[in-house]
Amino acid sequence: MRYSFGQIEALKLRIDSIQAQMNGKLDDLKTHIAPMVAEWEGSASEAYQAQQAKWDSAALELNQILDAVGRVVGQGNADMQQVNTAAANSWA
Repeated sequence: MRYSFGQIEALKLRIDSIQAQMNGKLDDLKTHIAPMVAEWEGSASEAYQAQQAKWDSAALELNQILDAVGRVVGQGNADMQQVNTAAANSWA
């Protein structure tokens, strides 16, 4: 079995980068619309807040998934590097 440790590490870094970009864009959006949201009152405000809570929950869930995937990819890469090193050392 052949592994490209550099490519697997690059994938891990790409997952981290995508997650950071997504969170940055969500934060920018919230900042951009905050003045408008602050002016809403009554049922419009309540409806928006309810929807925003759903979006926040979905974003949190996606972040948890991306964290888990990133950890698994990184740990799998580290584990296989150790196996590869042990196999190479067994011939020394």
